[in-house]
Parts: sequence; C-alpha cells; structure tokens
Amino acid sequence: MPTPLHDLMPSPGWLASERTPETDQLYVSVDELSSKYCFTAEAAEIRFAQALINGYTNRPSLWPEIYEERLELPDDRNTCILSARPVLQLLAAAGRYGGGRRDQRAQMQVNFDYLAALAVLGSAPRWQEIAVDQIELYPPTGEVWLPMGYFPVRYAQLQVRYQTGLPQMPDRVKAALAEIINTIRVRGVSDRNYYSVGKVQHTFTGTGFLSDTAKMLLQPFVVTALY
Repeated sequence: MPTPLHDLMPSPGWLASERTPETDQLYVSVDELSSKYCFTAEAAEIRFAQALINGYTNRPSLWPEIYEERLELPDDRNTCILSARPVLQLLAAAGRYGGGRRDQRAQMQVNFDYLAALAVLGSAPRWQEIAVDQIELYPPTGEVWLPMGYFPVRYAQLQVRYQTGLPQMPDRVKAALAEIINTIRVRGVSDRNYYSVGKVQHTFTGTGFLSDTAKMLLQPFVVTALY
C-alpha cells in the first residue's frame, strides 16, 4: 500500500453519501419489523430511513464496508485510533516519516536524527508498507499499535485500509429505524413548525426526521472524525 487509493476516497475526509454501499440489504426486513415491534412498513420506507441513518452516522452503510483513512500520529507515539468502529480486519497499511517538532527532532532515545532519516529518503518521505500482521489491533475501539519502521524512528503519518461495520444489525438500530419511519409519517414535512386543520394542530420545535430517541439509539455508531 505505498500509494493512496483514490478510488475509495474521492476527496479529503469522508463523504459517506458520495459512495454507494457495497450491499443494499435492509437493516431489518418488513416481516421482522412487524413481528418484533408490531410496526408495519414498506421496503421503500425502510430504505429511506436507512439513508437518513447513514447520513447521521457519517457512513456509507452500517453493514461491513471497506474504508481508507490517513491519520497524523501524535509526537513520540506509535499508536492511533481508527475513526470507524468496530474494526473487523486490517487489509493494508503504510507509514511515512516526518520532521516532527524542531525542539524534539534532534536526537531520539536511540540517538538517531529525524533529519538524517529524511535525507536518506530524498526530498519527500515515501510511504513504507507495513505488514498488517505486525500491527496490534483492538477491534472494539479501533486502537492500533504500529511496529517500528525501517529506521528506528516512529512514523509521522499512517495510511490504512480496513473493513469495519456490523455483521449483524443490533436491536437498537432496528428500533431507531422504526422510530424514524414513524416520525416521517407523523411530520410529513421535516421543516414544518405549525399546521392546522380545523381543531387539529401540529407544532414541531425542531427540524428533520431524526428524533432525540433515534439519535440516542444511533449515537454509538456515529463517526465523528472526518480526516
């Protein structure tokens, strides 16, 4: 993985809505939604609710997907945390050296100069492939611990491709989906704040189809880091 894989990331950051999910499988079937929650919905309603969930969580899908991410590593640390969790497997990784802080790059603990390593690599440091079987990974949190590179210098940047997602959809996602569909049916128009027909009045204090309950159910799956 020495070069960026631009086919997976069309621009800096994650534009989840710009990439079509690997699968169009429903998060919950029509029959299961009826039997589990006594809630009747059409497949089209479920797909629309899924699109809202994907947008809120900043993911192309909650099902397993392949991501590519470039991370800046903290100074004097060979660890980082991947943005999308849980991580199912690491597919490829590459590291790159950097100058670091000027007041810390003169000599490392092993008396090796950062600038000397960069001088060997040329005008710009190149991506060095890292064997994924040498990377220690804790899947639930996405924490990775990198091995030392070719030089006894820690990497400054990490580029990694990995698979992340939910092999089985938990009940809280299914419940959130039912809540979203119900909210769509009640609201009709997401930005309506007042509606009156005879003695029937509807007042909405917020906008959008995701209620506080739906957001609470989906919170563990939200990707907050976009770079």
